[in-house]
Amino acid sequence: MNVERIAKYERFAEVKEEWNALLSGSTQISPFLTHQWFDAWWQSFGGKSSLEILVFRDDAGSMAGVAPLMISDGSVGFIASHEVTDYCDVIHSENRRSEIYACLWDQIQKNSPDWPRVELINIPGGSPTLTELPRLAAGRGYICAMQKSEIAPKLQLPDSYEEYLASLGRKNRHEIRRKIRKLSALGQIRIQRIREPSKLGDSIAAFMSLHRASSPEKESFWKKRGMPCFFNTLASLFSLENWVELSVLYAADRAIASLLSFHYGGTVYFYNIAYDKEFSPYSPGFALFHHAIEQAIAENVSLVDFLRGREKYKYFFGAKESKIYSLKLRRRA
Repeated sequence: MNVERIAKYERFAEVKEEWNALLSGSTQISPFLTHQWFDAWWQSFGGKSSLEILVFRDDAGSMAGVAPLMISDGSVGFIASHEVTDYCDVIHSENRRSEIYACLWDQIQKNSPDWPRVELINIPGGSPTLTELPRLAAGRGYICAMQKSEIAPKLQLPDSYEEYLASLGRKNRHEIRRKIRKLSALGQIRIQRIREPSKLGDSIAAFMSLHRASSPEKESFWKKRGMPCFFNTLASLFSLENWVELSVLYAADRAIASLLSFHYGGTVYFYNIAYDKEFSPYSPGFALFHHAIEQAIAENVSLVDFLRGREKYKYFFGAKESKIYSLKLRRRA
């Protein structure tokens, strides 16, 4: 197995097609591991960090694995941040799994003088990274600490909307009907689904304004360096692949809520919701989630991922918990 170290953005840009082809055939498939995701993140937040991407190639030169790493504040970690990245991982073809992790471990040891700490965030439960790296670190002079850091509720979808409603139970079905009736009292309610690149730019700007105005905490979120750039760049890159959708709820001609979601690999990911706080008594966000689930079932989607967070509404819709972990490696003194 040969290792290519990518430290320049220009070289990273060149491996886009290989990268996404490897990901689409792996078991780690996720929009958060696409080349476009890392591209948008790096353009928006990478200013003070250094790329340290490791590409593992077989003897024929084909890409067999990727460790999407960077160096930031003296620590090596995934190209990611807690604020915007829900899942991180090493990407590999399943039939080369052991070789990829062995090569990654060799690189960690080889670079140990410059990599005093390796801190890997937001690794999904069940990932081989959580078993392979601790196994390789054992007895080799490293302290390895793994801990549960987040919960990401997921919803397995049945074949029909009727089956889905039946799975919720009588109380929840009644609550759905009650909330929808209350929202309908506003009159002229409609939902627009936007995926076209030509329309998404202005719609994302409106989404950001709506989100920013909903609370002081959200206002602070958008003031962070690179945040508007990230959302605009990501929406642009993802829209070219038909991976992003913005669902906008209107009361008459006024947008009162907006749901940003990703559609990738047979799963819908609910990434962020914004709503006009003036209309919060009408639960517009609830209506958008309900509509998106109904549409996902109609389109034969098998899984809805609510992503990180224990918000009660996720469980109301029937989602079940999945765990996310962090992994920290450091050399013993």
